[in-house]
Amino acid sequence: MIEPLRASGTGAVQSRRARYPPRVVAALSVFVATLLIVGTYSVFSQTVDEGEHLAAGMEWLDGGSYTYRPINPPLARVAVALGPYLAGARSQGRASVWTEGNVLLEYQGHYQRTLTLARLGILPFFWLTCFVLWRFIARHYGPWHAALAILLFAFCPPVLANASVGTTDLPFTAMFLCAVVGFWNFLRQPKTSSALVSGCLIALALLCKLSGLPYVLVVCGVLYIHQRIEKRASPSWKYLGIAGVALALTIWAGYRFSIGPILDPDHVREIEMAHLRKLPDGLARILFRQGVPAPEFFKGLAQTLVLLQKKRPAYLLGQVYLGGRWYFYPVAIAVKTPIPLLLLAVVGTVRALILPRVPASRFALLGVAGPLLVAMIGSVNMGLRHVLVIYPFLAMLGAYGFFWLWQMGGSRASIVASRAIVALLLVWTVLTCVRATPDFIPYFNEAAAPYGSRILIDSDFDWGQDLKRLASVLQQNHVDFIWIAYEGTADLTLQGLPPSQPLLPRQRPAGWVAISEFLIRTAPQDFGWLENYKPERIAGKTIRVYHFEVAPTD
Repeated sequence: MIEPLRASGTGAVQSRRARYPPRVVAALSVFVATLLIVGTYSVFSQTVDEGEHLAAGMEWLDGGSYTYRPINPPLARVAVALGPYLAGARSQGRASVWTEGNVLLEYQGHYQRTLTLARLGILPFFWLTCFVLWRFIARHYGPWHAALAILLFAFCPPVLANASVGTTDLPFTAMFLCAVVGFWNFLRQPKTSSALVSGCLIALALLCKLSGLPYVLVVCGVLYIHQRIEKRASPSWKYLGIAGVALALTIWAGYRFSIGPILDPDHVREIEMAHLRKLPDGLARILFRQGVPAPEFFKGLAQTLVLLQKKRPAYLLGQVYLGGRWYFYPVAIAVKTPIPLLLLAVVGTVRALILPRVPASRFALLGVAGPLLVAMIGSVNMGLRHVLVIYPFLAMLGAYGFFWLWQMGGSRASIVASRAIVALLLVWTVLTCVRATPDFIPYFNEAAAPYGSRILIDSDFDWGQDLKRLASVLQQNHVDFIWIAYEGTADLTLQGLPPSQPLLPRQRPAGWVAISEFLIRTAPQDFGWLENYKPERIAGKTIRVYHFEVAPTD
């Protein structure tokens, strides 16, 4: 930690000057990362989820209602829709959220402008994460630790992948970090102001992503238990109540102080009604009762619980399966995290376990272990983005590990060697991220890159982002008709593609064929026959383009 400045003299000047280098490193890291993020906007078409979030956020802004898939809460979606709304876009009232999203993206023929404005809404959350990292780590370890943590975080391709698209994962990462830091401060200094701040921050995290509720409960719960075990002064019921009221009011405000029934009898399908009849009468009456504050929140929470219990198709290591596997997220972290960050975080973890008396190190360990353990026991394997919240804490541990190695004693030769190694790891981190540009979504580290799409798919590789690149490839090859099997939600008639027909399962036409890598991997019984042929081109990283003079046969 930097010592307090003296009022005057050479020491004060030197101390002021000592503050500048780490601040410059941190600011430069964030600035370069921002340029890398913005540089992806014009390269990629919309991902699978972006139209949905834009439509829901626009409904909240323009219509004052929130009916499009309330399984996702409004905060991040409103951030996505704010730029297009200020540019003049308005809700179009389509019944389908996907159709509404596509119509909004094409509003007045400004697809790229609208998509760029939507993605810009996520940038402030990236900056907020870096700012909170700086404040927390500089306070507990010093500015150089903070600067190195920001560098490791800002040059992490999975982070930049989610900071580059208009989705909810990076906003939740930012607000989860804020919520956990706010609760940590509340536990250490329980008072009215810290209770209010903690309650509001936890609410804002939940307003970004309801499926993150277990993460918040586990991490905050363990922090509270740890506080009690250490026999520190715990918050009184008064302050816990203040935090709870602040949380509830903030969530209600997020839904525009709406009041109504959780379920509308006129909009419940018969199959849903059959399930409702199995519920206790008291609970069923509550679901249809008028006057419930923020009914969309409870509806989304119910849908989230159903999602977490439902066995969805997933893909890992070349296999398609239903439900979850405990090792999905450890594998995802191992193959998609830059190797230098992995190595430094492991060193930092070891150091934190050896010296557990440093409270902030335990905080970082919990920030990784809590969400990861929750995700591992869950039944949803939908991509690394669902544990993106661990990356600020991994960066903390990485910075901790870096300075442990940097400050190791020993002979002069061993000191020089250890410092050279950690310096090379930092250079490796930056170069890896720059080399991955703009393909942060399909990034795999050097050990896994040769096998990328055979390890993970979906939002970890093919999120439907390469349609613009496909259009460019087809134009270069003067293709006037294409058979296409595309995994995504974009309107293919508005993406600059030539006339097309859907490629049906097991269909083997002559001519030009384009297919998403996702479909080849997850539906081998339908499209796996294409593995026997070499593609003519690869559009970006994720769409194979074939050309057959005659229809292929067995």
